Amino acid sequence: MFKVKGEVLQNTVSALVKGAKRARLGEKACFIKTDGSFVSFYFNGDDLQVEKKIEAVISGELSIATGMAELDLKVSVLPSDEEISVELEGTLLNLRWGRSSKITCETIPETSPLIEVPKSVECISWKPGILHSFARGLTPFTARTGTDSVKRYPCTAGINLSKDSDTGEVSVKATSGPLGTVICNQQTEWFDEINLSIPIESLQGLSDILPSDCEVSVGINESKTLLTFHAGLTTAISRLLVGTFPPIEKYCVEVDNAKAKWTFDRMELIELCKRARTLASTSPSGRAVLYIKKEGSKVSANLENSVLTQQVGAMVEGTPFEFGMNAQHVEIAASLFRSEEVQILFEHEKSPLTIVCEETDHIKVFVGQMTR
Repeated sequence: MFKVKGEVLQNTVSALVKGAKRARLGEKACFIKTDGSFVSFYFNGDDLQVEKKIEAVISGELSIATGMAELDLKVSVLPSDEEISVELEGTLLNLRWGRSSKITCETIPETSPLIEVPKSVECISWKPGILHSFARGLTPFTARTGTDSVKRYPCTAGINLSKDSDTGEVSVKATSGPLGTVICNQQTEWFDEINLSIPIESLQGLSDILPSDCEVSVGINESKTLLTFHAGLTTAISRLLVGTFPPIEKYCVEVDNAKAKWTFDRMELIELCKRARTLASTSPSGRAVLYIKKEGSKVSANLENSVLTQQVGAMVEGTPFEFGMNAQHVEIAASLFRSEEVQILFEHEKSPLTIVCEETDHIKVFVGQMTR
């Protein structure tokens, strides 16, 4: 039994439920257990386990399980500025405040041990916001469960991290098959000589549970199968994906080796792709495929079936052959950059598009070329 401010209880449960949904938790139970002067809220999933602690006034031992959706609903309507007493009465969990006000929540006959945190043989620290930038920025580049890409390369269901032993530069990779990115960063820490992939759904879940303004400690177990995340009073354990990440670097062409280089205003390119996606949703094929070509001194973009023709302010160096691109993929790729312009490079007429920017060479994105 314990007492805690309504707002604290609401924030804790809400973050845990959002994280469980993002992580696609199969088990829908939330476990609550008192421990000393703390109360632990936790869930145990196949890929992700999370324990979130809060300080509370403890009046008795409590160890119960309840439905996550029901707990979220009933805690959300509690008065946030009141002290809430959480008490067990038979099979009911009573959430009391004031003199006689209460909301009841059903418990469920499930038991689960508290999360067993594996011993970390090595630890690193991620600066505030790093984990969240991975989860939010790289999700569109990862493959969905059940797709051919995941069946062939299970690691593509997450992001891959490795560290260059000579330069200390960390390489972050993600691919869905026709779309992928390689980001090199000396500001992100990673383990020496360890090339591993983290499920994107685990990172998405953690981005809702862990605060973005806190440093996150990341540990790895001896068998290199689990990562442990610590931030404040929250502990999480994520499994790592098994298998070898595909060598996607080979799809990215270097500027010096490019046969053609197209330079676009980044925001104009994004708006063009958005327009194409909207128009394609009403077309019979539903495909947002844009064909880019240069005629004389003008560059134009044409949507399939001539629904859209737009002149584009782009410059071309090298051989200006026509190419086709998936508008949605290019929009996602261009949104990863923060520069005014982006370049689209080609090694040859049928090669994937490599998207880069002149201001920095630490981000490269490849997009499979579309054919008529």
